[in-house]
Amino acid sequence: MAVSILVLSACSPKAEPAAAMALPQAPQELIVEGRLMPVNSLDQSFSIPGQVAEVLVKDGETVSVGQALARLHNSPETELALARAKQEALLARQSLDNLSAGADVALAQARLAVLDARDEQETAQNRFDANDSEENQARLDLANATLKQAEDLLAMLETGAGIDPDLKSAAEARLASAGAALNSAQAAMDALELTATLAGQVVDLNLQAGERVAAGQPVMTVADASQWIVETDNLTEIDVVNVKVGQKAKITLDALPTLTLDAEVTHVTARYAEKRGDITYTVTLVLSQTDPMLRWGMTAAVAFLP
Repeated sequence: MAVSILVLSACSPKAEPAAAMALPQAPQELIVEGRLMPVNSLDQSFSIPGQVAEVLVKDGETVSVGQALARLHNSPETELALARAKQEALLARQSLDNLSAGADVALAQARLAVLDARDEQETAQNRFDANDSEENQARLDLANATLKQAEDLLAMLETGAGIDPDLKSAAEARLASAGAALNSAQAAMDALELTATLAGQVVDLNLQAGERVAAGQPVMTVADASQWIVETDNLTEIDVVNVKVGQKAKITLDALPTLTLDAEVTHVTARYAEKRGDITYTVTLVLSQTDPMLRWGMTAAVAFLP
C-alpha cells in the first residue's frame, strides 16, 4: 500500500511556475546623424561673361543686400549704347512735352481757323448767290470743304485738350520704346557689377582681378549664419513616422561634445530618397541657440525627444 502511494505521488503533475509579469518598456530615443548649416546661403554669380576688374570684398567679410562685391571691365559698346538710349529718351520726352506745351496755342489757332473759314464760306456763298457760275460754285465747294476740315480739327483738339490724339499716341509710344531701350542699356551696365543678394558672411571666395568668368558661374557664396539649422537625411521610413513638425530635439556636435543645443523640427520632406538601399527622408531642425564656435558642415547627433 505504501508503494502504491509513492508511485501515485511520483506520477502526479508538478505545479507550473507563475508566469513572469510583463514590464512596460520606455520608448527608445531616436538618434540620427545630421549636418550643421547656416539658415540660408546663396551662391553669387555674374549674369554676363567678362573679365574681372576688381574684387571689392574679402573672404569672411560681412555684407548687406545690394552691396557691391565685384566688378567686370566695362566696354565702349556698353557705354555708347547707354548714352544713345539716354539721348533718345530725352528727345522722346521733349517731343511729348512740346505737344502739351503747345496745346493752348494749337487750340486757339484751330478756333481762329474756323472763324476765318466761316468768313470765306460766307463770302463764297454770297458770290455764288449773285452769280451761279462754275467758278463761283467751285469756290463755294472749296470754302465748304475748308470750313468742315477746320471744324473737325477744332472738335478733335477740344476733345484732346488741345493735343492731336494721334500725335499724342505716337509721342507716348516713342517715349515708351525709348524707356525700354534705356532700361535695357542700364541693365547691361548694371550687370557689370555683382551685388549681394543676401545679407551675411562671404565664404568660398574664388575670384581675382584679371580672370575671366562665365555667366552664372558661382564666384563666392554669402551665408546667413544669424541662425543655424541641422539637416539629416538618415531617417528611414520606419523612423520618420515618429517625427513631426514642432517636435523638440537635442543637438550634440562631434567637435563640441560638451555643448548641447536645443532644436525644433521645422520641415519633413514629403518625397523620399533612396540611400544605401533604404528609403529615407530629410528632416530640418532650427537651433534655438547659437555659439561662436559653430561652423558650417559640423557633424551633429540629433536626439529627437518623445
